[in-house]
Amino acid sequence: MLMRQFARGTIRRLGAAWPVVPAIPARAELLLVRPDHLGDVLFLLPALERLRRALPELRISLMVGPWSHPVVARDPHVDEILTFPFPGFTRERPSSPFVPYLVLRRLAAHLRRRAPLAAVILRDDHWWGAWLARAAGIPIRIGADHPAVRPYLTHPVRLTGSHWVERNCEILDATTRLLGGQPPATAVDPQCAPLRWYPWPGAELEARRLLDEAGVGEPYAVIHPGAGAPVKRWPATRWIAVGRQLVAGGLQVVLTGGPDERELVEAIRQGIVEGAVSLAARTTLPVLAEVLRGARLVIGPDAGPLHLAVAVGTPTLHLFGPSQPEHFGPWGDPRKHRALEAGWRCPRCGDLGPERPEGAGCMLAISTEQVLAACQELLDHA
Repeated sequence: MLMRQFARGTIRRLGAAWPVVPAIPARAELLLVRPDHLGDVLFLLPALERLRRALPELRISLMVGPWSHPVVARDPHVDEILTFPFPGFTRERPSSPFVPYLVLRRLAAHLRRRAPLAAVILRDDHWWGAWLARAAGIPIRIGADHPAVRPYLTHPVRLTGSHWVERNCEILDATTRLLGGQPPATAVDPQCAPLRWYPWPGAELEARRLLDEAGVGEPYAVIHPGAGAPVKRWPATRWIAVGRQLVAGGLQVVLTGGPDERELVEAIRQGIVEGAVSLAARTTLPVLAEVLRGARLVIGPDAGPLHLAVAVGTPTLHLFGPSQPEHFGPWGDPRKHRALEAGWRCPRCGDLGPERPEGAGCMLAISTEQVLAACQELLDHA
């Protein structure tokens, strides 16, 4: 492990120092790079709206992973969506440790031919994306003033906001100023800069068809028990207990999840027994958004679908443990959207590595009774 870190650090230092001939911009194009998944990309959309209002004539291109294409494909504030399976974000190990660097070289050559005026690296620690922009010869390179990213940038931005919606707005507002514009004077808060979801044609009808086939009428609640990092999950036995109480209170329970979460979801469905159905691996993202929109309440750990529920206006309860709600919590009206945590902190807070298993003490410390009480408060307010 230490040898791998040393080798990676040496390669990165060489990459930052290697001479690069700047490309001559072919057009006034701004390339935005965001390699992350659902929730982090949703957090970007308010900042994109501010950027478009400030620089209406600028061509804005957004590079995301193919997994995030449905999140931004209908966003009217972007001129072009580019997709690329960013190393480290595919959730698969590369066949060789050299693959990320070989891929970087090929993609940099492509971007050099494209020759945008500027690039913005929107993840604060994404040194690979910053190196890519430098290797492509993009003359203006903007990103967070992070030690892993700073050597590749021409304009590092010091971030002061807490939540990542605020930070995205800080980076793109700084970009606006650098490119000669003036950011909007409106506040960066959930009311003035809400999360957005732009519906897809036919998705509402497909969601209704799936719910009808499963025998789900009104009203229903959604439990989304999965999360991208196992350490963020809450025990299945407790989701069963919550589901049973929701059914006893007159709600049907719809369980959602991706293809790799089918077994988890099915175990919870069988534990609840009556009144619960599984839509795991049966919805596209646009259809999932409409399923969430129709719910009375959406509950789950810190995961992208919970933020999607916020974006479509459904009340949400987010269970937080090793990730920080001040950075990644629900961006919405606190009367409708709540982050629930036990308040535990340890030296590994923020470590969401795949090697960390389910069962973190900070998640186990959230009791079933606390979750049910919060659910009831949200349902009473709705």
